[in-house]
Amino acid sequence: MEVAEPSSPTEEEEEEEEEEQSVEPRPRTRSNPEGEDRALGAQTSVGSRSEGEGEAASADDGTPNALGAGPKPWQVPPPAPEVQVRTPRVNCPEKVIICLDLSEEMSLPKLESFNGSKTNALNVSQKMIEMFVRTKHKIDKSHEFALVVVNDDTAWLSGLTSDPRELCSCLYDLETASCSNFNMEGLFSLIQQKTELPVTENVQTIPPPYVVRTILVYS
Repeated sequence: MEVAEPSSPTEEEEEEEEEEQSVEPRPRTRSNPEGEDRALGAQTSVGSRSEGEGEAASADDGTPNALGAGPKPWQVPPPAPEVQVRTPRVNCPEKVIICLDLSEEMSLPKLESFNGSKTNALNVSQKMIEMFVRTKHKIDKSHEFALVVVNDDTAWLSGLTSDPRELCSCLYDLETASCSNFNMEGLFSLIQQKTELPVTENVQTIPPPYVVRTILVYS
């Protein structure tokens, strides 16, 4: 009589039993009321993170960038052009030539004073010139001033003088007239005839005896 021996479990059955044991839910506790297996979730997240890092590493180790995609080499900017300064860097006596426009537009009452009364550009310019000349004279008594009026033609009214009263005496006795156009070349030619520009070799190291400045006040 043959007795059947109990068959030993196969390897597949052993693996299934191990999986069932691993899938068994964890007991519910206060810290884990849902009975979740946190260790398994942590392992899964760590694995996914390492996979992402591996992808980034593989992307960095990939083929080099295409030509021209890299940073351009730094270029040295061209040197700035040298600026030649023709005026001294120290205070010098000045010959100031004030040119005042006497066109008809200067006498039109377009401006309003502080008290509400109407005034024109000529009155404002006359007061401004007088204030400028007197203030400039207080700073340096050696400054000289001249007054030139501009209309259809140019007229040299007051020669170069260091006395502000002499210039202001002929500043307010002026009348405007209609003027269609004006050529600046005539003004510059008159200034060259009445004044002489100082000649110096190096104005930066040796200041000239004086400088000539021209101020044009026009409407």
